[in-house]
Amino acid sequence: MKKQSYIPLIVAVSIVIGMAIGLFILGKRQTDQSISYPKEAKINYILELIDKEYVDKTNKDSLTDDAIRALLVELDPHSVYMTKEEVKKENESLKGNFDGIGVQFRIIDDTIAVVRTVNGGPSEKVGIMAGDRIVKVNGRQPKNITNDTVLHLLKGKRGTKVKLGIKRKGVNHLIDYTVTRDIIQTQAVRYFGMLNSNTGYIKLEEFTATSHEEVANALKNLKKQGMNQLIFDLRDNGGGYLDQAIAIADEFISKGDLIVYTDGRFRGRTDAYATNGGLFEQGNLIVMINEMSASASEIIGGCVQDNDRGKIIGRRTFGKGLVQEQRNLPDGSAVRLTIARYYTPSGRCIQRPYIKGDPDKYFEDFVNRFVNAEHDADTLTHDKNLKYKTKKGRTVYGGGGIEPDITLPYSILKHSTYFNSLFKNGLIYKYCFDYVDNNRNIFKQYANGDDFLNRYNIDNIVYNDLLTFATKSGVEVNKLSAKETEEIKQLMKGYIAQSLYDDEYFYRLYLTLDAELKVAIANF
Repeated sequence: MKKQSYIPLIVAVSIVIGMAIGLFILGKRQTDQSISYPKEAKINYILELIDKEYVDKTNKDSLTDDAIRALLVELDPHSVYMTKEEVKKENESLKGNFDGIGVQFRIIDDTIAVVRTVNGGPSEKVGIMAGDRIVKVNGRQPKNITNDTVLHLLKGKRGTKVKLGIKRKGVNHLIDYTVTRDIIQTQAVRYFGMLNSNTGYIKLEEFTATSHEEVANALKNLKKQGMNQLIFDLRDNGGGYLDQAIAIADEFISKGDLIVYTDGRFRGRTDAYATNGGLFEQGNLIVMINEMSASASEIIGGCVQDNDRGKIIGRRTFGKGLVQEQRNLPDGSAVRLTIARYYTPSGRCIQRPYIKGDPDKYFEDFVNRFVNAEHDADTLTHDKNLKYKTKKGRTVYGGGGIEPDITLPYSILKHSTYFNSLFKNGLIYKYCFDYVDNNRNIFKQYANGDDFLNRYNIDNIVYNDLLTFATKSGVEVNKLSAKETEEIKQLMKGYIAQSLYDDEYFYRLYLTLDAELKVAIANF
């Protein structure tokens, strides 16, 4: 009995001694390399060690971000880490809307120039107009202006206010406006319209949360106008949401046909089949692609090709056949981790080869395609082991993007060096923007965009003034062919229409100059 009465005391002392020994060992782990600890704790240990012991001051958050990126690079080129700011920017791009003031802008001469206001948007409501220059934001003059800095200044949470100081042609003082930010809808379908009496055209720029809805609305509209054949333009479309690609493909493919399937180590195989009632299951279909078409664009291209639903025209696509899932982290950052591969209906994965831990080499093929563009040479050879058959028995290949049924050479886009200098340096656009800005009164005679396209033409005085402007901007004058001269005049007319009215009127002119589109139309 007496011995038992000491048991609680002995237990208590033992616990205290055990805790002391535990703390001692835990402290010793920081200096005793012979003591092991979980390998996954190494990163945290090293970061803490750098933070507390390194000779120079460091940014722990930045080091952590870099460490995570280095870890993911060892997996594949598309598993990535994004900071809180990068997540916000990416989500805004894909969700189909953002909070802002509702203007399209361009930076001209280090000034924020309003190209146009969004119809019914916050800026239009208070009276801001195309051609206005935003010279003050919340009482301060913006410095070191870039697209990112402008977006940072003008975007903000819905309902918040921003004060703008506006410089307007013909007004000697700044005009002050207070704009209440609101939801601004973005458009994934950049343009749709009829190319002739029976040929419809849809240009899809990315696969956002609203892409299927926008494509469906475009299809309904074009069918009402008599469309019975369609060109679906996915050139330069880098992808987006997988579910949107599946839903759009479903509009073209008959019920029961396989659209795509995904397969992953922990996810298993998931098949996506076409349902009943697609908006354009019948009628000639052409899908246009190029080297910038990737991911979701390749799913649609592969689906149409493998099901022999239509023709694929253009150049080999990027070759991204990996599926990422985003996992948000507590601090607002996120990891996009590859969790599966996707396969076209014939069973091919179109992912290009890559070496783990060497993303630079992964993109060499892509860069080399542009280097070899002069010779119309592709850089990928067929892997004979990756041969597949379409629904009707045609041979297609995996392992390197979607190869078109009809290949368009790079040379079809070729222009003179002088033409390219005018176009790629943005001089044609800049001249036209300034021309409209300085001569708005002369355009009041046109009732609308259609009236403008029907009656306005670029005369030689305005054309030669552009060339003089280009010379003053440092571009050496050189000879242009008659065809290039006419193209430039059409581009000028298109840019002026865009500044005065809307993107629609630019595209209606621009597409008449599109050499690749002309080939596509001829292949129906």
